Amino acid sequence: MTGAGDPPTRARVGYGLAAVAAGIVAAIFGTVGDGVGSEGLDGPRKVLVEHGHTVVWLLLTVAFAAAARTARWNRLSQLSAGAAGLLYLSFLAAVFSGR
Repeated sequence: MTGAGDPPTRARVGYGLAAVAAGIVAAIFGTVGDGVGSEGLDGPRKVLVEHGHTVVWLLLTVAFAAAARTARWNRLSQLSAGAAGLLYLSFLAAVFSGR
């Protein structure tokens, strides 16, 4: 029997709370927006600026949810978080290049 303070339980709760928080941020960015304007942009760059930040937070939600499921950082968590990082770098490059 495990108690509430056991490391796997604490890890699941921590990762679970992080997944919920990331999901809330993704929902806010998806509905209200992130405040980054895309006026004057077109094509893939416009799509990246309009939706990239939201997808980053969705990927982080997946990463933390996968970690919560196994009570540890795992392959899906690592891939999702890595993809989120690469997408975020692309998002930043799209936002700050050529303005």
